[in-house]
Amino acid sequence: MRIAPLVLLCLSLVACNRTPPSPPVVSAPVPPAGDPVEGLRVATRVGCNGCHGPHGAGEVFQENPELGRIVAPNLTQRRTLYDDAALAALLREGRTHDGHVPWGMPIKMFQHLSDREVRDITVWVRGLPAIDNPSLPQGQWSDALTTSTNDGTHPWLVDMVPDPGHEPPAAPPTQALALGRHLAYTSCTECHAWDLNGWEGDPAPSLVVAKAYTLEQFTRLMRTGEIAAGGKSKTGMMSGVAAYRYPVMTDEEIAALKLFLDSR
Repeated sequence: MRIAPLVLLCLSLVACNRTPPSPPVVSAPVPPAGDPVEGLRVATRVGCNGCHGPHGAGEVFQENPELGRIVAPNLTQRRTLYDDAALAALLREGRTHDGHVPWGMPIKMFQHLSDREVRDITVWVRGLPAIDNPSLPQGQWSDALTTSTNDGTHPWLVDMVPDPGHEPPAAPPTQALALGRHLAYTSCTECHAWDLNGWEGDPAPSLVVAKAYTLEQFTRLMRTGEIAAGGKSKTGMMSGVAAYRYPVMTDEEIAALKLFLDSR
């Protein structure tokens, strides 16, 4: 009669000492792979292949007595120095593989690129056929540029660092006004200033000028570079940039950009 209670007591003691089951391990979702076709489209819109060449083989970006020779390097060779996280840090933070200043890269604009756009650009860069470009010269900074870069006094240096604490979006917005703002800050600030109101003393105007365009005229500008009055822009720069970079934009994107610029 006393055996049954004793057995129950032993079983209960074993149960009390048993380790509780571990909670299930929940893995963080893996971001989707990038799209190289969309990467090419984004890279064209933001100017990557405008500076580095249509095939990423590198080009001379600027050459003059004040700056010296600034070269956009061969992406099909330089990409081997960066893993995907490092490429994202280069685009958004200006962090190069050896700490040099990425002259000509508008990091203050690129910081606004979404996670998805960065993945798409990365996959596009990774997929470029390797090209040997022996005719591409080495960069050669002027003494003045070297000095002002090393001592941090060059006024353009601030364009190559992000805003402190900036948090980019996971993907481009879908709502029209927000999408227009995103497109403006990832496509236009390089020339028209970070606030889109133009640089002092620079011919690129405040984008308040967009209000003088009808949507049809604005679409033509973005597709062909033709200004509202007809012909090229005053300096020809916008006409050239628009004709090369912005035809990749959809009608929806152009309309969203116009909506945002009109709302300012």
